[in-house]
Amino acid sequence: MSTRKLDGGLSTALEANGNKLIGSLWTGELLRSAPKEIEKAHRDFVSAGAQIIITSAYQLSFSGCDIRGWSKSDVISALALSTELARSASSDHDVQVAASVGPYGASLSDGSEYRGRYGVSRSVLREFHRQRLDILIETEPDILAMETMPDIEEVEVLLDLLDETGSDIPFWVAYSCKAGEQTNAGQPFREAVQLVAERKHALAVGINCTAPELIAPLLRSAGKDFPYVVYPNAGREWDAKKKEWQGKPNGRFEPDLLAEWMELGAQIIGGCCGVGPRDIEAMELS
Repeated sequence: MSTRKLDGGLSTALEANGNKLIGSLWTGELLRSAPKEIEKAHRDFVSAGAQIIITSAYQLSFSGCDIRGWSKSDVISALALSTELARSASSDHDVQVAASVGPYGASLSDGSEYRGRYGVSRSVLREFHRQRLDILIETEPDILAMETMPDIEEVEVLLDLLDETGSDIPFWVAYSCKAGEQTNAGQPFREAVQLVAERKHALAVGINCTAPELIAPLLRSAGKDFPYVVYPNAGREWDAKKKEWQGKPNGRFEPDLLAEWMELGAQIIGGCCGVGPRDIEAMELS
């Protein structure tokens, strides 16, 4: 099976087009203030050859938006619009739309998605994800992308909720990870992969928003013959206080690195924060 090309960081494309992303809702804020900018950023990735694009729903949640003064109906409308904009941007191409399902930590706007172990109960995680997941399923995306997940416990909650919905939409889970072949919460990546691989309708499992040099060791550690999805960031460190990436950006992945990921089973490859449309266009996948 040929490897499919995923898009890159939506925030990176938006910023390249002159947008300022400084609020706690990040790209989600533009769903109300400048939705055409989100559609344009999606189109930039489609033009760059992306075969799958991820929606702008990542940062949207009822609790996170409430802090910003959004009503419940505002959130529901924005979630629906996130899928609609991606559909519109890809309507003239053979491109799939993956609805982004971000982690609980993203709503805290303090970098918790890079740590996990939030200190809250499963019931809190369940309530956080339940209604948003239902709404995203109703928008009928091609794929559900549960991404930047730092913690196996949160993924267990999400997968149980998905089972309860009875949805047959294919999905992937992409973990945020660190050195030592671990999720950012410190659990073995091998166990994180196994949890997803045994679930019905799982399309892939993998890694996102993680330094590129960690990808191959993580995939080797999994020891699982299952399709992987890989979309690393540009290798910089997130400063949660300043709310910005630190370090020299390098969104281009060398051909030998891409070849190694494919050899290890990556069937969907793209980029995350710091990886723009030009970087995606430059990727040579086979």
